[in-house]
Amino acid sequence: MDLSFLGIEANPITVFTQADKATYLRNPEDIDDGIRELVDAINAIPAFFSMSACQGFLIEDERDDHCPESYVDFYVIDGQYQLAQLLLGSLASKFGASIDCKVVYEADFVITTDDEIIANGMVKLRHSIELYELPPDLMKTTYQELVEHIRKFGDAVK
Repeated sequence: MDLSFLGIEANPITVFTQADKATYLRNPEDIDDGIRELVDAINAIPAFFSMSACQGFLIEDERDDHCPESYVDFYVIDGQYQLAQLLLGSLASKFGASIDCKVVYEADFVITTDDEIIANGMVKLRHSIELYELPPDLMKTTYQELVEHIRKFGDAVK
């Protein structure tokens, strides 16, 4: 396809690899304990890796120490975007208004030695699962069902 009318010569979507997954997951202690199960379920799927997460309101006694949202964002390896669409679609179908699933197109960049960020013309597809706050008992069971759903999804695609 001739993309010249867009001002680009090739597909601008960044393609992540297994090496990228290893790099992003090298510091597991960076993951909040309250959302670790969900992050681990996503990372257990070979084509996905988490890149950002926050337990937010999941643990009442710790909520003031975290951002106000409970979410996991992840990238896809080797362009397996249909797999990510299937996961997000199945989650939105099953959990309805309890979660929000989306894909964000964000500018890719490089960080220079001066800690300056320079856009490189590429675009990263950030897939996101955000939980909405529910009454505590329902929140706990919904979270566990969400983790189990993703584990079953991972088992099915392996």
